[in-house]
Amino acid sequence: MTGVDYKCPNISACQEHSRKPSMVRFVFYLLNQQMCQLEDIKVDEKTLAELLHSSDQDLESLLANLDHLVVTQHTPY
Repeated sequence: MTGVDYKCPNISACQEHSRKPSMVRFVFYLLNQQMCQLEDIKVDEKTLAELLHSSDQDLESLLANLDHLVVTQHTPY
């Protein structure tokens, strides 16, 4: 996900100005700031990367339909 820009420069602006659901805004901010990767975000023991691969949805649509997720700390190798 390096280099992907989800258009959320800071969490305050992201939360205040975006019309996206709050979970979408939060995840886009984390990805934009490279605080984590799709592999670090889990929903019921599956990563967002796995869910995207197995579904026919884009990231925003997938996130808008989720009830909960867990963000783990990314450990660089």
